[in-house]
Amino acid sequence: MNSFDINRFGRTLRWVISVNFRSSLMWALGLMLGVFLGEMMILGIFRSTEPVGTHTGSLAAFFVVYIIIGVVVGICNLFVELDKKPNRQAFLMLPATNLEKFLAATIFSTVCGILTMHLSFIVGDTLRVVFRGLFYGDSWNSFVFPELFKMMTFDGISSYHSLGYRLISLAFLVSGLVWLHSFYTLGGTLFRKYAFVISSLVLVAGFTMLVWFSKNHEINMFCNYYVEGVGKVEKVGTIAYILTAFFTVFSVVNYWVSFHIFKGFELITKKWMNYDFYK
Repeated sequence: MNSFDINRFGRTLRWVISVNFRSSLMWALGLMLGVFLGEMMILGIFRSTEPVGTHTGSLAAFFVVYIIIGVVVGICNLFVELDKKPNRQAFLMLPATNLEKFLAATIFSTVCGILTMHLSFIVGDTLRVVFRGLFYGDSWNSFVFPELFKMMTFDGISSYHSLGYRLISLAFLVSGLVWLHSFYTLGGTLFRKYAFVISSLVLVAGFTMLVWFSKNHEINMFCNYYVEGVGKVEKVGTIAYILTAFFTVFSVVNYWVSFHIFKGFELITKKWMNYDFYK
């Protein structure tokens, strides 16, 4: 049973969904309430003589970060339910290949994280609009999620840029997102405790070093400016190409290492890591 079988994979994915459904539902309901209360609190802080609709941009910016963090936390928790020995043992004993099990857990954590965060925000935002419309007389058209979705688009691929600029921007964006997913997948596979915290600290440290290096060496990735007599000038820095290549290569490396670690899973649960480097 070494080849990939779509039917076995489907059964494995259904098992993963059934085991995680209750906890995922509770998280979704809690996040919906959290979004509702969060928006109410933020609007209370911003409250002024201005209409509520003028604060949708600030709310959207806040919840862009909320959604990104929530999704990567979900990715880091791809094996969190397997901390319970019966579930862990049943998962490892499923009649499926390691690749089918790994893909089922990874796909579920990714899709579930994205759906949970977006749906919880939309429902929580709608509850806030209804509540304030009924009890405060606010506008019934003060939804935040349309503004949020506009903020989550990447300006570098806008149509007013040249084709070459848009293509490298798109390549940078896609490769960066895939690498981010692979990085947190590796963190969630390697670490059994505090995977999100440890992975995020490493990411912040790396990002800080990149910013420091770019600032001290005056390196820019994407810039466009106007020169008199020439018009608009668009420039893609060398570092953008280097990072795009880095993201592409190390996405593959991260997924490969994650899968290798997964194949070495054990039933012992009181450890910081899922992999024994000394065996």
